[in-house]
Amino acid sequence: MSEKLKKNQKKRKQTGFDIMYRVVTAVLAAAVFPIVYFMNLVYYALDWSSMINILNNVKDILGSENLLEGIQNLLSPSTEKVTEISDGYICFAKWDEFGSIINSFSSGETNYKDLLLHNADLRPLVISLALFAVVIVLALVIFIVAVASNKPKTVAALSGTGVFLGIVSDIVFVIGFANPIVNGEKTLSEIFNISNAIGSIFANALGKVIELRYDNAFFTVLFLMGAILIWSVAVIIVNSDDKAEKALREAKKAEKKAKKASKKAKKEAKKAEKATKKAENIIKEEKNEQEAE
Repeated sequence: MSEKLKKNQKKRKQTGFDIMYRVVTAVLAAAVFPIVYFMNLVYYALDWSSMINILNNVKDILGSENLLEGIQNLLSPSTEKVTEISDGYICFAKWDEFGSIINSFSSGETNYKDLLLHNADLRPLVISLALFAVVIVLALVIFIVAVASNKPKTVAALSGTGVFLGIVSDIVFVIGFANPIVNGEKTLSEIFNISNAIGSIFANALGKVIELRYDNAFFTVLFLMGAILIWSVAVIIVNSDDKAEKALREAKKAEKKAKKASKKAKKEAKKAEKATKKAENIIKEEKNEQEAE
């Protein structure tokens, strides 16, 4: 029966549900690439309050009629302080704009390869981005598998790996890169190797990075990989139930055949037994006749 089931599985044609599974999976996997390119990958928020308040105090000194009074205001500023927070996003589609900002702070063009590979402060960011890149590659592999064949188990394994690596990537980014910056342990000028004096002063005058995290592109990709995983597991469960029902039906048929064969064998055995007894009786009668003669 097992060999027959294997032959049936090999001969099994793809149903409309199988085709729908492959199409949906391919669409979800393909959606990863425009999302990564066009949507925002990183969100940051900068606090300019210190810089603005210092400028306001200097302005008060320069505009004060009494120089001593202006200095006292600088040393003991009033409780009215300006709070200015700006935020922004980094995405691959607008990378040139972000790169130009970094270049304006540094001396000359920034060598991003050396900056990423030889800077210990950026190592967690590099690891995090590398893991995220693997997730994108897995999405490409899932797309190819979905287009070429119907293998929900393979797709489930790939998407599950993608979800796991994405979670690890986010943890590394937050703990190893974002938190030290937000907590003030590292400055922007140190991290980006801003050697230009004016750029360094400006970067440090930004005050504190109050928020730094992955944004829509990252979490949408994780959502898509998770959706592919759930979708594939559901299909595996449906297929396994279908195979179990088929196997059960085959087993019942085999059992019925076995019972029929058993009944037939019993009948044949009874017939043989009767024939044997009849033959024995005939032999006995012949013997008796011979003895009587």
